[in-house]
Amino acid sequence: MERIKEKLVKFMTGRYGVDQLYYAMFALWVVLTLVNIKVDSLILMAVSDVFIVLAIFRGFSRNISRRAAENDKFLKVWNPVKRKVRLFYRRIREIRVHRFRKCPHCKKTLQLSIKRGKNTVKCPRCQEKFDVHIIL
Repeated sequence: MERIKEKLVKFMTGRYGVDQLYYAMFALWVVLTLVNIKVDSLILMAVSDVFIVLAIFRGFSRNISRRAAENDKFLKVWNPVKRKVRLFYRRIREIRVHRFRKCPHCKKTLQLSIKRGKNTVKCPRCQEKFDVHIIL
């Protein structure tokens, strides 16, 4: 077993390996394959196969700088989406104890305790005061 491990390590030396874009392409391949089981479309199967082939190609590639640049471009798009999804789930999880409002001046999302009615809030970032109406 150690011999196989050594050969694999030697083979992967100087190759890019896996990153966040690889995992995203793999997850997309899994989703498309599961959808294709129900739909049974030749086009969908071809598209999903393209994603897995590209993911494997990226993992075995020796052009490390280009693969890293691709991953950076992906992360510039993915990180804001991920941040918004996490905030959405956090809002749902904390709906009984907090409300989230945006500051009208600097657009920062503030976490406010539930005080029903009209309240004056001071933004910790820009120090501006503004009124907040909390109904529920």
